[in-house]
Amino acid sequence: MRILVTAKIAGTTVGHIDHALAYAVALKTAGHDVTLVDYAGRGRCIDAQGRRVPFAHWSGRAHFEAVAREYGLWPQAALTGWTRETHGMPFERLQAKATGADLLIARSGKIHKLPEIFEAPQRRAFFDGNPGMTQTMFARGDADAEPLDRYEFLFTLGHNIGTPASPIPTCGRRWHALPRPIVLSMYPPQIHDADAPFTTISSWRGRGSFALDGVAAGQKSDNWMDYLELPRRSGQAMEIALLTAGSDDRQDRMRFLDAGWRLSDPRRLRRFEDYRSYLGRSRAEFSVAHNRYVAFATGWFSDRSAAYLACGKPVVVQSTGIERHLPTGRGILTFSTPDEAVERIAEVNADYRLHAHAARDIAEEYFSAAGIIARILEIVA
Repeated sequence: MRILVTAKIAGTTVGHIDHALAYAVALKTAGHDVTLVDYAGRGRCIDAQGRRVPFAHWSGRAHFEAVAREYGLWPQAALTGWTRETHGMPFERLQAKATGADLLIARSGKIHKLPEIFEAPQRRAFFDGNPGMTQTMFARGDADAEPLDRYEFLFTLGHNIGTPASPIPTCGRRWHALPRPIVLSMYPPQIHDADAPFTTISSWRGRGSFALDGVAAGQKSDNWMDYLELPRRSGQAMEIALLTAGSDDRQDRMRFLDAGWRLSDPRRLRRFEDYRSYLGRSRAEFSVAHNRYVAFATGWFSDRSAAYLACGKPVVVQSTGIERHLPTGRGILTFSTPDEAVERIAEVNADYRLHAHAARDIAEEYFSAAGIIARILEIVA
């Protein structure tokens, strides 16, 4: 099949794009003709000082190429913008690839703003990485909502969407719930009972919010605040590659440092090897979820957590209702309160190797890119 895969890559840390690239890598590995596309609007073309620059002078071009090469997707890749300028594949060739293509997989990047690319393939599938927000914005007619009515197929990470377990609207459409794929060969297990911290990669605040039936979606910081004392309470070394922004950046970081957390900068994880090494040197993952996933019981599970599992790292994560869909108790341990979080960390440390091997087993059974891609192609056939 000839398939276009879109992803927001240029200027984004690898920890936030690895999941999107897994679709393209897995499809190419399976023998399909894959073209990687990133659409950059005016707002993304900024320099290190936050000033807008012309597409031709944007550093995101070099970053896009470096990432595409690292994942083996160059030169079948195009970074393009509102002016139809490109880096990589020329626009005319990209348009020829799109014309009559079997499938467009849209992860992000507003590719619908390029109608000659968006409308050319025979079928379009949207992959929702932000369950709850995506559906609510569309249902209320938000101007920035994804045009869900222009896709033949809708996929989501919200395993409870469309079920009685979650109040999130379906917008009258069927949502196929699938986990994000992991190319397992890129994450060999690194199981070692070392004196290493529990880690994660996380944002703090700043993402768009919404309310549904009087319940506010909130921010991820709303949940982190409840778990600040965890290093002291658990006796476990804990670290976050924490992305903060704005005038309160220093104050936000000091909250964690004063509570005994180690902090690192996620913006340094710009290459795949940086990302994999960060996960590999961890003992396990500990993370809260964005409040929207918890408040509306979406059944969301992080692609980052899936990558930890593939590395043979247990994950201790806040419950979003995922227990209905993934095995928990070994490898994946969920919590809903600080007391439960302390207990789950102790459980991992009490039998670390059991949980580490269970983590890799879960990754192989539930997150294998080959299996997930096969399910996607079966659905869109």
